[in-house]
Amino acid sequence: MFRRIAVHLDNGVDCRRRIDLALQMAKAHDAHLTGIFASYMLPGYFYDEGGLWARSMDIIKEINTKGRAAVQEAFSQAAAQAGVAVSWRQGDDTPADCVARHARYSDVVIVGQENVYDIEAATGNDFVAQTLLAAGRPVIVVPSVGKFETVGSRVLYCWNGSREAARALADAAPLLRSAVALRTLTLQDADAGNPARQAAYEDLAAYCASHGFAPLESETRDARAGDIGDVILDTAADFGADCIVMGAYGHSRARQWILGGATRSLLTAMTVPVLFSH
Repeated sequence: MFRRIAVHLDNGVDCRRRIDLALQMAKAHDAHLTGIFASYMLPGYFYDEGGLWARSMDIIKEINTKGRAAVQEAFSQAAAQAGVAVSWRQGDDTPADCVARHARYSDVVIVGQENVYDIEAATGNDFVAQTLLAAGRPVIVVPSVGKFETVGSRVLYCWNGSREAARALADAAPLLRSAVALRTLTLQDADAGNPARQAAYEDLAAYCASHGFAPLESETRDARAGDIGDVILDTAADFGADCIVMGAYGHSRARQWILGGATRSLLTAMTVPVLFSH
């Protein structure tokens, strides 16, 4: 069970959806929920000089303070109705730094997929990626579209034998213990027939069984001719997954942005919540 869950809060339109999902998970795990309010004032607001500049900043700060109070009240009321114990944290540093710093005292942190149309969201540039790399905790990213009645009932786990994939499995353990179905997705490559690959899968299945996870199902798909992210999402849809578990940024950050990669692909086009671990 997750004992402490954190959720990113802001003035954006997607905030209420994150609150609802976080409360749903907190109640299911009998967990304490921490709301982390991150402020972000767009640099574009501050284009005047002298006194006009100062007044502009004061106006934006006042708007942000009122918005924060409204979010805190809504968060507290929703938690009281759900019967979930909560706490509140906030900060004036960058949103990613604020969320990462406070999330380190929780087992998992919930954030939203970046939505370019949500102009009130406190994210800034590259928010989700920065949070993934800095938090030191697994991060559940909620898609900006869709409603999710369950998270973690049917889980697709992406396995490639890497450090990040192994850590993701351990980080997701509190979620996987209550899953009713667990399927591992392995992508086919030239090494697919290696006996060591089968031995590794047997060890993986034994690990899952020893922790009380649902019986591990296995699926292998060929991603050599297409986008890895599309293959993952197609597999999740076919399986009826309500959550994907995977390691994040298995290659260097620069290589991810130059060559693409499963992490970036999923962050761009996710259809169900994804638990990322780095």
